[in-house]
Amino acid sequence: MKWYRSLYWKIFLAIWLSSVLVILATAVIVGGMSHHERDAEVQETRARALAERMLERYEEDHGLERLQRKSSRGAPGMRIVELGSKDPIFNSLPKRGPGAKTVLTFELVSESGRSYRVQVGAWPQREQFGRFLGLLVSVQIVLILLVSALTSLVLTWLVVRPLKRLRLHTRALAQGDLAVRSDQKLSARGDEIGELAREFDTMADYVERTLGASQRLMQDVSHELRAPLARLQAAAGLLEQRLGEGDPLLQRLNRECGRIDRLITEILSLSRLEALESGAEAFSVQELVTELREDIHFQQPDRKLSFDVPKGCRARGNRQLLERALSNVFNNALKHTPTGTAIELSHASVGNLHELRIRDHGPGVPDETLEQLFDPFFRQRSGVDADGYGLGLSIARRALRMLGGSIEASNHPQGGLELLIRLPVA
Repeated sequence: MKWYRSLYWKIFLAIWLSSVLVILATAVIVGGMSHHERDAEVQETRARALAERMLERYEEDHGLERLQRKSSRGAPGMRIVELGSKDPIFNSLPKRGPGAKTVLTFELVSESGRSYRVQVGAWPQREQFGRFLGLLVSVQIVLILLVSALTSLVLTWLVVRPLKRLRLHTRALAQGDLAVRSDQKLSARGDEIGELAREFDTMADYVERTLGASQRLMQDVSHELRAPLARLQAAAGLLEQRLGEGDPLLQRLNRECGRIDRLITEILSLSRLEALESGAEAFSVQELVTELREDIHFQQPDRKLSFDVPKGCRARGNRQLLERALSNVFNNALKHTPTGTAIELSHASVGNLHELRIRDHGPGVPDETLEQLFDPFFRQRSGVDADGYGLGLSIARRALRMLGGSIEASNHPQGGLELLIRLPVA
């Protein structure tokens, strides 16, 4: 998950933005009301101070040129007239027009006792954007950031962490751990998160009971079918003695009995898979692959096999689970590809995972049915005469999940189906 999608950052940004908007709105409403009064006071104070300094210099040496130079560094413009005189001492104010700036007028008495009338042009007011910019870099905004960060951390501790734990429990349940339940601390909470945890436990109980009942039902039905199937096969044997091996109806009967027997075997294999312990012992994947390669070569000597797994490839768990998964994957490739096509297996280490890529050179499958390959009893129709019931890859996926791994299907760009198996490194 990308960082900006995290609930912590969403909470942080919500608190921070709302705080900034409140401060800006307050600055606009309250600050705008008192801005003009404060600005007028500041303008007059600055103008008086500037005029007093300039008059002091003027009376010291009566230097008009020096006074003009000083005034050019101060206010936008100034006009000083001694009371009782019509001519100004100097005048740097621009002519007033429709767009003329505000002029401050006041009287001053110098230290020598002479009185003057002074007119000073107003300084330009600070723009609204400048005030906002000053506010954004002020101490208040820094404090808002700190408070937002601390508040977000507290909310994350109270809300996000429990939700992450529930997410992990949900993932474990989805991967087949039917005994998983929420933490006691979560279920004991009296808020909405505690209610969610208790609802999760109720759901997990229901899922465990339902799946357990379905597994027991499959086992019971499969065992119950074994007895009539055995009697049917015995009757077919007696008919074969009377009619001979070449009778077409008898051949059809034996073929259907064999199909029912294989279906029962696969259903029992699927139901018994959950009873296997995942285990924690390390084993060699390379040795297991070598054994399976010999089994395939014994079944189909003409099949081209290219298996590349290093000797150091080791996994941890129940070896029988990986054997069941790989065996079903290879059998699926053998059933759905012609005898002369090759099967390739390559290995790569990616982080703390083993990646096993198993590719056949058959016709592949339509892209829209790739995910359905792992659904129980889903059968892909192909041009090859394959006798199966759609349980092999479903068993493989369950076995790999019990080992903490996964399996994905895709069509290879150069043709054929490719299955990617990921396993944790031992």
